[in-house]
Amino acid sequence: MILTTTAEARALDKEAMESYGLPEAVLMENAGAAVVRLAGQRFRWDGTQTVIVCGAGNNGGDGFVAARYAAEAGAEVTVLFMGNAAHMGPSSWMYRQAAEKMGIPVVEIERAAEALPYFAEATVIVDALIGTGISKEVTGEKAALISFMNDASAAVISVDMPSGLSGDTGRPAGTAVMADITVALGSLKRGHVLYPGSDFCGEVFCSSIGIPEAAGEGCPVRLMEARDVRRLLPVRTRISHKGNNGFIGLFAGSAGMEGAALLAAQGALYAGGGKIALRSVQAAAGLLAGRVPEVMVGALGNGLRFTEAELPEALAAAAGYDAVAMGCGLGREETVQAFAEGMMRAVIGPFVLDADAIWAAAERKVPLEDCPGDIIITPHVGEFSKLTGLSAGEIEARRIDCARDYAAGHHVTVVLKGAPTVTALPDGTAWVNSTGNPGMASGGMGDTLTGIIAALAGQGMDAGNAAACGVYLHGLAGDLAAKEAAVGYTASDVAHRVPLARETVMRGAEAAGKDDRA
Repeated sequence: MILTTTAEARALDKEAMESYGLPEAVLMENAGAAVVRLAGQRFRWDGTQTVIVCGAGNNGGDGFVAARYAAEAGAEVTVLFMGNAAHMGPSSWMYRQAAEKMGIPVVEIERAAEALPYFAEATVIVDALIGTGISKEVTGEKAALISFMNDASAAVISVDMPSGLSGDTGRPAGTAVMADITVALGSLKRGHVLYPGSDFCGEVFCSSIGIPEAAGEGCPVRLMEARDVRRLLPVRTRISHKGNNGFIGLFAGSAGMEGAALLAAQGALYAGGGKIALRSVQAAAGLLAGRVPEVMVGALGNGLRFTEAELPEALAAAAGYDAVAMGCGLGREETVQAFAEGMMRAVIGPFVLDADAIWAAAERKVPLEDCPGDIIITPHVGEFSKLTGLSAGEIEARRIDCARDYAAGHHVTVVLKGAPTVTALPDGTAWVNSTGNPGMASGGMGDTLTGIIAALAGQGMDAGNAAACGVYLHGLAGDLAAKEAAVGYTASDVAHRVPLARETVMRGAEAAGKDDRA
């Protein structure tokens, strides 16, 4: 499913009209019908007292169409219109007239307080006031009207985008509707999935409104869903054996930070890696050996941390692995950074850098674009800030594009962790993840993810697909854990559920997303 900016969404509409001959009125008819049909999956329209709030733009036109379909479904419908009727486009005006000819009351209001008697009796409010057409902060009577919608006891359904919410950033422009259901039209917008927009949107449905999928093929950002993962994951045959399911090498851990290494190894193991080799320093290896019997633990050197002295042996070992991961619990001392840089400059093949390895790359200004490996970096916002020089606020404001810019500029795959996690590829495309929950905000989750991604890369997936699918499976495993306890489950709990998450995806039982084309 494509994930668009508002400009890309407008271009998509234009493409549908100009290249495929779909008139604006047809798209508007499909949009209004989809709102009623998809929202009807959550409640019955019959007998509801429905108030539809329409503005003068095309979002309001969608609302007038929805008024007809809701009335046909048995709702008692009243339309409240706020705006200048002279500014209505021909399609919107046509559908307003159609609603009035059906006997649906259309009440023009200038002050927000005029809506209060209608909201007091409403069981459903349909927000078609502004949609994605917002260009500045919402103020005055429209802001007050939005506040009254939010205060009403009725269920609120937003058409395309909650009014007042940016379709690009997911941030309210002063104020925004808090919807229970949002029906995205034509495409899912970035604002539907970026925080805090995801909270304002409630449950999101998406309708293509008749726009052919081919029209969006050039869109660079997509939502990662179960059907995508199912298409990309390698399928094992009856004659598979451990040797062709990936030999994964993890360089991780140090004295006092053994747990991070173990969590990464568990992630790799439960993500299906054929053989897992955990290479740590002597001080940590003795404590790690045998903790997970299936993981082969080996020591490098005799110290508390990795140093350049261990590089020759480490590189010799790395040459035998199908995928390598480094950074979990490594430490940040200068000697460790020198070891990490030496690995980055020499390891060939899939190479996942996490945590302290990313810190080393930033501190030592390692030109990742010149490193020979197929590098995947997995930073959280703080690490990405260190790497890029951007503030955390700048990154969060442009989460998707910051990741894309870095990936393209440095020829690496970027997994920018957060809400939501963005996987950006060197070719400028990106996947935005659709799984995961707040209960996963606890120590060790990133270490587990590192192992999962490395295991998928070792099973023959290319770097971008391994990263995006690994993020999805990690989040889905967290969602499965959250069904038992919303908060308090651990990174180990998530790792143990990765096989179930993978099975769930392959069986199609937890297909994410609600695109009515599926």
